[in-house]
Amino acid sequence: MLDVSRAGNALVAVGERGFILRSEDDGQSWNQVDTPVSVTLTRVVFPTPDQGWAVGHAGVVLHSSDGGRSWKLQLDGRQAAQTVLEAAQKRFEQEPNALNEKRVSSARSLLEDGPDKPFLGVHFIDATHGIVVGAYGLAFSTNDGGNTWYNIEERLDNPAAMHLYGIQQIDDKLFIFGEQGLLLRSNDRGTTFETLTSPATGTLFGLVPTSQHGLLAFGLRGKSYFSNDAGDSWQPVANPSPITITAGTLLSDGRTLLVDESGRLLTSKEPQHGFTALTLEEPSYLTGLIEVGTGKLVLSSARGVTRVNLDELNRSTTREQ
Repeated sequence: MLDVSRAGNALVAVGERGFILRSEDDGQSWNQVDTPVSVTLTRVVFPTPDQGWAVGHAGVVLHSSDGGRSWKLQLDGRQAAQTVLEAAQKRFEQEPNALNEKRVSSARSLLEDGPDKPFLGVHFIDATHGIVVGAYGLAFSTNDGGNTWYNIEERLDNPAAMHLYGIQQIDDKLFIFGEQGLLLRSNDRGTTFETLTSPATGTLFGLVPTSQHGLLAFGLRGKSYFSNDAGDSWQPVANPSPITITAGTLLSDGRTLLVDESGRLLTSKEPQHGFTALTLEEPSYLTGLIEVGTGKLVLSSARGVTRVNLDELNRSTTREQ
């Protein structure tokens, strides 16, 4: 499984071959849910207990209006590519220049390639306003709960069409992160985005808040970076292990928690000063996590979904300085 999210009192996890699992006991047991697709699903979010969205390969966007019990297809890759082409053609008609002509050509190629481009991130501010992002700079928004999707690539300074690996809201700001350290920020709920000076040259896979209103960006080869000014400046965080960090969260006790490809959990109250590394009894490629009680977690991984207790893992730790 690749991601897990809370839907009211339930948990919903998504993964390969269109699998969606649902739990009503904080991850102690799971039931498989029917879905209209068989492609890999990469992310899932629920801005309300009932309304949720999952995205994945082949440009699919799924919607649930009953807390993840059932799902309907809202968008697929062919529809998405057609929307990109129409937006590019309209822009070229308004501004007939070489750059916009290139955009039309790229959009035609996208449509001809077929519906194989994955969405890799999704965020909904509420039950009506959302943004999905993905490979090759794909970016769409909706203001009607996904009934209509609009191409918004022109809002993003991404002329090389680098992959966008996710979108995250922290406080009142939205951040998009991606390939080659790409880092964008919106101060107006996604209407406009500005390019930040990125501390990274490698791919960023996520951002998480820290205690005292800090930010932590993380990604390829174990790199992570701390900001205390909403992303205007960054400092690298020491981590001697070059293992890609895949996901993170801020725990209820104020600790920041990251997970990596080797199955380690990295925790810290002050992440700018380093992490404590915890290891699972049966390490697995970790992809997502959610806190389900003080010190209790549900992890998504290559093995499926696992429930763990951080206090038990704390018995054997090594300090990462």
